[in-house]
Amino acid sequence: MNLAAPQVSDIDFAEMAAGLSKLARFNGRYACASYSVAQHSVFCADALHAETGDAVLAGCGLLHDGHEYLFGDQPTPSSLLISANVANIMRDGGFAPDVVERAARAVGEAIDAAKAAIDSAIFAAAGVGYPHLYPAYVRQVRDIDARMLRAEAIALFGRKAGAHLPAARRPAPKLTAPIEPWGAMKAEMAFIDRLERYLGIIARAS
Repeated sequence: MNLAAPQVSDIDFAEMAAGLSKLARFNGRYACASYSVAQHSVFCADALHAETGDAVLAGCGLLHDGHEYLFGDQPTPSSLLISANVANIMRDGGFAPDVVERAARAVGEAIDAAKAAIDSAIFAAAGVGYPHLYPAYVRQVRDIDARMLRAEAIALFGRKAGAHLPAARRPAPKLTAPIEPWGAMKAEMAFIDRLERYLGIIARAS
C-alpha cells in the first residue's frame, strides 16, 4: 500500500490485530513479558464500555492506535527528541529563531498528519465516522488513553512512574482485568473478539 495515501481497501483488521499484538508498549522497557498495543487497546475499549455502556465509543477506543500496525509505535519521548535535534541542527546552521521553532514543531505535526491519514482509512473501513462526526468521542478516547497510560506505567514500572504522568487527579480506568501481559496470541484474539463485539467487524485471521 501507499502509506502516503492510505485507502479503505488497504485496511485489514486481521492484520491489524496480529501486528498490534506483537508491538510492545513503552518500547518494551519494562522487566516483565511484552505488554502489547493490542492489549492496551482492548483495555481502553473495555474500560470505556464498562464506564459508559456505549459499544461504538468502545470500538473507537479499540481502534485509536490502529494506525500503529502500519506506522509503528512512535513514543512521545522519541518524537520530542527528534524535534529537539531538528531545532539544534537548524540553530547551528544559522536559521532565524522563528524558523527553528516552526521546523521543530513541524516534526510533531508531520507525525500527527501521517497517523491521521491512516486513522481516517481505518475508521472509514470500520464504518464509524470517528473522529469527524463524534467530537465528544475524541475527548473521551483521549481521556481513557491518558488514564490508561498512567495505570499501565504504575503496573509495569511501579508507583513512581505515575508521578509525572497526566490523569493523576482523574479516576483510574474501570478495568475488567488486571494489567498483566497476556502474550501475543491472547492479545490478538481479544482484539478480534472486541472488533466483533463492539463494532460488528468479523476479522478472523486466515
